[in-house]
Amino acid sequence: MSNKVKIEDFYRLWTSEIDKLLSGYIYDETGELNPTRYIFSYYLSILEKFTDNRLEEIEKINLLSGIRGVGKTTLLAQLYYAPKFISSYRKTNCGNIVSQNYEKIYLDVSRLAAEGISLTEFFNYYQEINNIRFVDLDKKLLILLDEVHYDEKWGLFLKNIFDTTKNHKNILVIATGSSALRIKLNPDLSRRSLLEELYPLKFNEYVILKHNIFPQRGLSDNLIEAVLKSKNAKELFAFYINKQNEISRYFSKLPPDAEKDYLYFGGFPFVLRLKNKKSIVFELVSGVIDKLITKDLLEMKKFRSETIFKIKDLLYLIASSDSTDIDKLCNTLKLDYRTVRGVLDALVQSGVLVEIRSYGQKFVRVRKPIKFLFISPSLRISILNGILPPEVKGKILEDYLALIFKKDFQKKEKKHGGIEIMHDSSSGGADFILRIGREKKIIIEIGFGKENDGIRQIENTGRTIGGYDYGIVIGQRTNLELVRDKIIKMPFNFWLVM
Repeated sequence: MSNKVKIEDFYRLWTSEIDKLLSGYIYDETGELNPTRYIFSYYLSILEKFTDNRLEEIEKINLLSGIRGVGKTTLLAQLYYAPKFISSYRKTNCGNIVSQNYEKIYLDVSRLAAEGISLTEFFNYYQEINNIRFVDLDKKLLILLDEVHYDEKWGLFLKNIFDTTKNHKNILVIATGSSALRIKLNPDLSRRSLLEELYPLKFNEYVILKHNIFPQRGLSDNLIEAVLKSKNAKELFAFYINKQNEISRYFSKLPPDAEKDYLYFGGFPFVLRLKNKKSIVFELVSGVIDKLITKDLLEMKKFRSETIFKIKDLLYLIASSDSTDIDKLCNTLKLDYRTVRGVLDALVQSGVLVEIRSYGQKFVRVRKPIKFLFISPSLRISILNGILPPEVKGKILEDYLALIFKKDFQKKEKKHGGIEIMHDSSSGGADFILRIGREKKIIIEIGFGKENDGIRQIENTGRTIGGYDYGIVIGQRTNLELVRDKIIKMPFNFWLVM
């Protein structure tokens, strides 16, 4: 229990320093405003609804998870100073935001926790000093909470805000946490909050932020929809033939090696400011992993210290291998199966790894090789310090597809009656199997350095799973081509635009 003087001292110091603290997040070294990520527009629309008194009950509490370094603090800073970041064409619809027709507070909960002050204690004082009560608040208040999981009872605190403000729409909370495990799994906030995840940069977003070059509006979504809803390979091929020139025009505007620079260095917004990339990027991105291990996983108190020390080795083994055999990991790391499986589950929940289960795995109790991919190619490359063994060069393309599948494809599940992403673990099987709805099956193979450009793998998997609607072979220097009316060869650049 903190005393009132301590809370008052913190509050006075915090409010006096807030502009200086956040200036480094909203401005670059030249004094220009930092660009916003795609998700800023989503939260701006929530803020619009809030200021216009159109907020739904479930939208009062917004949780944003995501691994460290993806820009969550920058996003909150930009929302705190939202009028600076509203484009001119949108200002007419955001009058209440532009005029700041609401109160606001930004709080770094890690700093609060370091002082031994709880969220409940701080906001009890905040209500007292401002002569307000949340239960009958008669003016708008935006609360931005960064690293909210540093308060042990953060879920209960937000639940109480939700429950005590049922009679009005005058509070909006946006809370972030690097510990995606805790953010996603908090029992107090089920049915009381919206949850979004901020992912590493996709290629087209990297190009926007780095080079201010935009693809044609709606191109990304149209390309994804075509993959999901085409009736057969011929229809998909015809669509992409029509889009080929548009995609080529987009890439013609980009500097040489933009694709390679992105894959190696471009997954995280903090690299955009760096000039001499190679000397420091790998170290900074590896630092993201180190903080995940030493802070987020360690704070869970789920793993013993000797296990924590081996997580970096485990990630290196995954990064340098074509497939993941958990039994081999156990032998190499000298850990039991349950411990290794628990660490892998935690890394998946934290957002670092993406698990692609084997086709039919949930019906079979056999330990098949599991595919674990990184949520950004930059993570794998940084863990390997930029040195890729020949057998895993194609994995960085798979990592990128994993990002696309997580960020974009799976958001369309309801529209398409469900989307499952699997792989064929049998010998000579394909990299990905997409099951759309109940019956549609799409087989995808990365054709990097493989005999017959991956066609054989698609045909093998087609026999294994009892048929498929169409297959897609993706290659770095592949031309768009229809093969046997069933398989499309497609350049990897087409997926970079998605």
